[in-house]
Amino acid sequence: LVLDLNLSKPVVAAINGMALGGGLELALLCDIRIAASSATFALPEVKIGSMPGSGGTQRLPRLVGIGNALYLALAGERITAAEALQMGLLTRVVDSKDLLQTAIALAECIAQNAPLSVQMTRRAIREGLNMPLAQGLAYERALFTMIRDTEDRAEGRCAFREKRKPIYKGR
Repeated sequence: LVLDLNLSKPVVAAINGMALGGGLELALLCDIRIAASSATFALPEVKIGSMPGSGGTQRLPRLVGIGNALYLALAGERITAAEALQMGLLTRVVDSKDLLQTAIALAECIAQNAPLSVQMTRRAIREGLNMPLAQGLAYERALFTMIRDTEDRAEGRCAFREKRKPIYKGR
């Protein structure tokens, strides 16, 4: 599973049920993960003589830290949504009846923001994570410079001053 870092729109996962092995690795590709309180998570490959092979060993420690990643990948044990939230794997845990509505509401909230700002912020975080800090800061500054003089930034500042909702055009 390869993440397209040039994807311009954030991906919100709504996880209901079991995210095991490749299912968890698929969830790791998403920018934000929301799960039902009944969801469970595991990388159980070691229990069948295999190992995560679709990014789990690389994406998981970047998200939850090396200790938690080693626990999940080496023990192969299932964890609850509450445990996944505590270790940083999830952004939120909600009742299963509210899962889809919560994920859609978050996506709509993000979609109301300036499209270029969302795109460049996502790129700065995703790509900068794999750079040394000084290089990441320089990359962030370069992306900021790219959007500094956009129509959307001018509209956002004007709308703020006028106390109205901005109308973004993605320019």
